[in-house]
Amino acid sequence: MNQNKLIQTGSIVVIIICVLVVGYIFLKPNQSGNQSQGASGLVPMVNGKQVIQMAVKSVSYSPNYFKVKVGVPVSWQITSSGEPGCDSGEVVANGLTNPIYLNPNQGQVTTAEFTPQTPGTYQFSCPMGMVRGTIEVVN
Repeated sequence: MNQNKLIQTGSIVVIIICVLVVGYIFLKPNQSGNQSQGASGLVPMVNGKQVIQMAVKSVSYSPNYFKVKVGVPVSWQITSSGEPGCDSGEVVANGLTNPIYLNPNQGQVTTAEFTPQTPGTYQFSCPMGMVRGTIEVVN
């Protein structure tokens, strides 16, 4: 094999490895666990509201799954890590609330309040849909 062919093959291998690594970083399943929940699996109640506490990291939400009860007000408290990323500017929770515009400063908390009206599983994500989470609404 001549030297040009060897360089070309090596370059292709490096590009493939880079694409796989970047793809894994952005598309890997979120490994964060659930918020501390009671025996019922529901998020905790504070002053008559269900309280969701979530942190936004550069490429993930932590935690990324919450279970709430239909008809009970929810206070969704989202803490910014200050890290840049698609998920650090806005959270879109279709069917539950309007888009939530986050404060980009590290440690700042943005709160959205809503009352879920219909049981079901609702997805939330960054505007591009690359970073995702779930709110399960139960009776």
